[in-house]
Amino acid sequence: MQILDWYLLRRFGLTLLYAILVFVLIVIFVDLVGNLGKFIDRDVPRLIILKYYLVYVPYIVVLALPIAMLLASLFSIGQLAKRNELTAIKAVGISLYRILAPLLVFSLLISLFALWFGETAVPAANQHKTAIENEYLESQSKRSESSISNVFWRDKKNRRIFISRFDAINQTAEMVSIQSFNGSQIVERVDAPQMRWQDSSWVLLNGYKRRFINQTEQAEAFEKFIDEDIDLEPGKLTQSQVKPEDMSFTELRIFTGEVKRNGGNPHRWLVDLYFKISIPFANFIMVLFGAPIASNKKRGSVIFGFIISLFVSFIYYGFNKFIQTLGQTGHLQPLFAAWLANLLFFAAGFGLLIYTRK
Repeated sequence: MQILDWYLLRRFGLTLLYAILVFVLIVIFVDLVGNLGKFIDRDVPRLIILKYYLVYVPYIVVLALPIAMLLASLFSIGQLAKRNELTAIKAVGISLYRILAPLLVFSLLISLFALWFGETAVPAANQHKTAIENEYLESQSKRSESSISNVFWRDKKNRRIFISRFDAINQTAEMVSIQSFNGSQIVERVDAPQMRWQDSSWVLLNGYKRRFINQTEQAEAFEKFIDEDIDLEPGKLTQSQVKPEDMSFTELRIFTGEVKRNGGNPHRWLVDLYFKISIPFANFIMVLFGAPIASNKKRGSVIFGFIISLFVSFIYYGFNKFIQTLGQTGHLQPLFAAWLANLLFFAAGFGLLIYTRK
């Protein structure tokens, strides 16, 4: 059985790598065509363009991985069925469940890898990509927004700065929280209802400064606190809004808590938070859904695999986007909205596996 398992995994893995490579190249080509005019008009250096697409790759991989997993399962199992190899394997008493077992285990491992990769590599890469967009691609009108809400910023001193609302005209911020970390442990927190830009420095008004030392808390109130260490000027603050995909799960969870604490509506952020967990497990669900379909000899062609992959991916991502909007607007509970598509596709895949000829 080990020979059969490795044979199937090798075919699956090669198809998976090829599919990911194709998807990455297609997305980069389409994006390059769309941005080529901006790159030329703004005389963006070639090295910056190369860096832009290099840091874009991790996000593309995570986004395209479920589609590639579905295509790999359809192709690898479909070719076994088309060449009667699947029939021969079943003839010696090996069930379809046992044949698919290594693929399902491997897809679960891929899901865990995607979860880890999306938590570590993707946010950092997206931050670099956003920085390049802000500097070279964004229009001046977008850079000069007069007011923004729910600002999240990381500075060079491992601090996280949260602002409920920023007024660019008056250069004032409301409901500000500055949290300093030592690794993953918070060591200091400054909270103030208002912060102003005065004399090239940020001034926090009528707030509290708390230090956490050896599981004890030291707190002091202040009327005026000048923080000269915030390396962010008002002119750049409107560009600093971090997107959910630029944050790790931990950072987005903390940010969501700050939005709620400051009186904002956390639904949008909670949905994005839970999607960070649910999307990686789509890799397992796509294999569970696709493998039973491909086990039919009549469905073993490459063309059939591509058509089914595109159709299922369109349904999955389209439905996910729809329920994500419902969750962000409060029509669905965030946790339910994030997992609904996975639950439906899991049920469909499990049902197909049961009713497929063994």
